[in-house]
Amino acid sequence: MKKKFSYKDILYKSRRVAVLGLVLVFGAGIIVTSQLDKNEELPAHDGEVLVDSLAVSESEEAEPASGDFDQLRAELELERNKLIASLDSTINDSNNENEKNNASAEKQRILDYMEQELAIENIIAQKNLPACFVLITESSVNVTVDQQELDTNTVAKICDVVMRETGQSADRIIIQSKY
Repeated sequence: MKKKFSYKDILYKSRRVAVLGLVLVFGAGIIVTSQLDKNEELPAHDGEVLVDSLAVSESEEAEPASGDFDQLRAELELERNKLIASLDSTINDSNNENEKNNASAEKQRILDYMEQELAIENIIAQKNLPACFVLITESSVNVTVDQQELDTNTVAKICDVVMRETGQSADRIIIQSKY
């Protein structure tokens, strides 16, 4: 005698439940991908250029004691040049004016930071203060000094130079020893 078909038999048997689950997931995947194929247009870009220059800057600042300042400057310049090249390609290849303007503004901001850092390092060297490595970010100015002990007079002179060149307030300036 044959058993009557019951939905309970399908649901309560583990193998059948697993097969049913796979069929449902596979069916849902087919439905979703078929909907995606119908909408092949990419969404309009809002023109916002997302650049994480802080990540580049902070990674370079993380190990000032392990290498000399010239090496750190070279590495930072290399990373920034890569970023500038990427921004240049965005400026040249984009059809969106807003995106071009944002990329141009970001490129100019990075170039301004580079110029200010070099100026600060040169002024500090001219004042016979210890050698330093300056790193400017959106949120702060970091100055790493090649001197074991920093006295308040040296810190005050460096802080004064940085404030004059960048226009930043003293609470956004970090002066630290390399050691």
